[in-house]
Amino acid sequence: MATVEIDRDVCENSQNCEAICPADVFAIRDGVVEVVRPSECTACFLCVENCPSGAIDVDA
Repeated sequence: MATVEIDRDVCENSQNCEAICPADVFAIRDGVVEVVRPSECTACFLCVENCPSGAIDVDA
């Protein structure tokens, strides 16, 4: 299983990860993107590739 983490010190909250993730790993709660279903991650790396701040780490 892949692990998905968002570095809050770097995250600009562009919400690209939530919009692009085909597995719905992310959700927006109180205006902030959070990892809500990490077990659904397929390690496609679309979130990593589309994060403008480089705040997402996927360890497959």
